[in-house]
Amino acid sequence: MDPAIKRYLDEHGATYSREALRQSLVDAGHDSDAVDAAIAEWEAQRTGTNVDPEKRRTFGRWAIGLHVAALVAVFLLLVVLKGSTAIGLALLGCAALGVAMLIGWAISTLVGRALLPRAGVIVALVVPAISAFLLAGTCFALLNTSVSTPPRPGSVQLEILAPRAFEGSGAASCYVGGGSVGVQVNSGPLGTLGGKPLSVSLSWYGDDPNNPAPASGTSLSVFLDATGEGEAGPTSFSVIFSTKLVVDAAPDGLTGTIGFEGLASEPSGAPGQPTTPEVISGSVNWNCE
Repeated sequence: MDPAIKRYLDEHGATYSREALRQSLVDAGHDSDAVDAAIAEWEAQRTGTNVDPEKRRTFGRWAIGLHVAALVAVFLLLVVLKGSTAIGLALLGCAALGVAMLIGWAISTLVGRALLPRAGVIVALVVPAISAFLLAGTCFALLNTSVSTPPRPGSVQLEILAPRAFEGSGAASCYVGGGSVGVQVNSGPLGTLGGKPLSVSLSWYGDDPNNPAPASGTSLSVFLDATGEGEAGPTSFSVIFSTKLVVDAAPDGLTGTIGFEGLASEPSGAPGQPTTPEVISGSVNWNCE
C-alpha cells in the first residue's frame, strides 16, 4: 500500500464514505486500481482491529464470570464432598487457586480478544472457558486428595463369650471407602472388662463380585485401655493365623456382623520367653449411618 494513500485513509477514513475517499485519492493523481486495492486492504485491516465496544464488554464480563464460577464451584464441591470441617482448607486452597485464575484470566483474555474481531464473542470465549476448566479441575483434584473425608457416625455392639464374658455397645466413627466397597469402624468405650475401658477397631473391604475371583479383607482388634486402673492383663486382642472370622456384611459395607473365634492377646512375657496368648471368641456388630 502506498504510504501516502494509507496516511490519507487513516486521517479521513472515519469521516468520509468509501466513494468519497476513493474519489479524493483519484483526484489527487493516484492510480484508480491502486486506490481500490489500497482501500480494500485498509478496510480489511480496520475490520481486524476494530471491534464493537459492546462485544468487548460482553467478552470481558463472560471471561471474568467463567473464572469466578469455576472458583466458586471448586469451593462448593469440596465442602459438599468433605463436609463443613474442610471449609478452612478449602478456603486456603481456593485462595491459591484465585491467584492462578487471575493469571489464567489475563492470558486467556489476551488470546480471546485477538480472536474476537474475526471469530466473534462465542468462539473467543472458548479460550477463557478452557482456562477456567483446566485450572479448576487441576486444583480440585489436588485438594480432593489432600482433604480427608469426615467419618460417618455409627454404633458398635460387642459380645465376648465366657470366660471373659462381656456385652456392651457404644458410638463409633465409620470411614467409608477403600476398594470398591469398604469400611473402617473405630468405636468409643463400650464398657469395661477387668476394670479397663474396652473399645473395638475393625475393617472390612469387599471386592467387586463380578471379578473372576472376588476376595475380601477383614481385620478386627479389641483394645483394653492400658491406663485403666483394673487388673493386670492383656491390653489388646488381634487376629492371628489361627483366628477364624465369619463376616456377614451388607453390600454397601455400612452394616454387618463379624463372628470371631481365637482372637489372641499380644505377647506379654519377657523377651525371648515363650508365652501362650489368651484368646477370646464372640461377635461384633456395626451400623454406620
